Amino acid sequence: MSDLKEQVFVDSAEDGAQRRLEQLGYKQVLDRRLTVFGNVVMGLSNVAPVMAAFLYGLAAFSVAGTGAIGAAWMQGINVCLIGLILAEAGSVYPVSGGLYSLVKYMLPRPLAFVAVFTFMIQAFIYPPAISMGLGIYLQELFPALPQSELATSVIAAIALILSLLIGLNNIVTSNLVAKFFLALQLIVIFVFLYICFANPMRPLSEVMFDPVMLGGDGISLVPVSFMGVLLGLGIMCAAIDGYPASLGFSEETKGSCRNVGKAVLVTALCTVFLVVICMTMGAIAAPDLAAFLGSSSPYLYIAESYMGRMGADLINIGIIIASFSCQTVVITYMSRVIFTGARDRIWPEPLNRFLGQVSRRQTPWACTVVVGLVCSLMVFSNTMVDLVTYGGMSAAIVYMLVAIGSINSRRKNPGITRPFRMPLFPLPPILVTGFLIVAIASQESSNQVVVGSFVTFALLYYFFYIRPRDKREGKLND
Repeated sequence: MSDLKEQVFVDSAEDGAQRRLEQLGYKQVLDRRLTVFGNVVMGLSNVAPVMAAFLYGLAAFSVAGTGAIGAAWMQGINVCLIGLILAEAGSVYPVSGGLYSLVKYMLPRPLAFVAVFTFMIQAFIYPPAISMGLGIYLQELFPALPQSELATSVIAAIALILSLLIGLNNIVTSNLVAKFFLALQLIVIFVFLYICFANPMRPLSEVMFDPVMLGGDGISLVPVSFMGVLLGLGIMCAAIDGYPASLGFSEETKGSCRNVGKAVLVTALCTVFLVVICMTMGAIAAPDLAAFLGSSSPYLYIAESYMGRMGADLINIGIIIASFSCQTVVITYMSRVIFTGARDRIWPEPLNRFLGQVSRRQTPWACTVVVGLVCSLMVFSNTMVDLVTYGGMSAAIVYMLVAIGSINSRRKNPGITRPFRMPLFPLPPILVTGFLIVAIASQESSNQVVVGSFVTFALLYYFFYIRPRDKREGKLND
């Protein structure tokens, strides 16, 4: 039987989330001033819908052609189900570690640590991938800039350092910056969707059920098989992602525990709508599919086709703004995840003490600096497509374990208070688990090996460091 504090608690519209946090054994040290709307803004800024569709979507089209649209719709349905799972779990455990905090409570310790490590590694995958895309679009906007891969990496590193400096401010300042950038993104999306809806070139059924991609000659179009569509799922797992960032700001969200659940669900639904509709309408409105798929930037090709070069430049600026906003919020979010891990002592003790430091502005400054600096080095050693694929597969593993953990939570703690209760249980976690198994199995073996190495390292670290340490301290409870 779990401890009583794990079973029953009373939510409150005034301070339920803070009281639940303290009941779980944590002190309120972060600045709790975000509303549900503010939380959703931070979550959507982490998603950066313009960046997700126009940058990650570019990678998906290069791998699966217009089969990326079918992959986007499948992943969109999957994300809606994941949103229900996270809403329930986040309302029960409103701790700033996000997915890390959830799996810690919902899974046996070895599996929990696999999810923890696989999730935390994304702190050093997503920001450099985003920043490298930002560098590419800046070079497109300013042809006078050096056009080499090294120049792209240098631009990306500078952008990451700027994001790091913004992330060191308090959460209110970060939220104001996020609101400004998100508003600009939504304007860009509105303009892009307007020209797409005004200029449909083919029916939805064609891009959904008759997908094509460029042939080997780079000119002709060839059909995409269903396996080709599944190959695009790995990238779409990364493209339609970022919504769990709402959980990362749980300790800064005012009011009840249910507010945390509402924030993550609304963020997930908005993410699906914005990313999927942008990708779908882009393929529908493309004047020439071969030119669209062969372009270095398919969305700029559409904008230039209907709005001229000035229109393409405006969309390009929107993508750059979105990318910068996204990487800033990702660094802000993931620094809190790393901070929560240090607070829970999952690293060697000297590292825990360093990463657990909070500034006078009530931000985890040490974690923010580490994430920003490591990411600024990563841009010199990886390609954007590789990073996006690794991030998508890592995310798939984490979400699969979260789905399994939600079933385990209902079985292990049937009487626990659930301020936001998942409807249709156990259907959502069963469907999510099955879908993600198929998504992971359909990826290239080289990518599976890389992500498999993350899982292997996590298990070795747990059994050779975490477990012996907990056993010595009398805290082992598998």
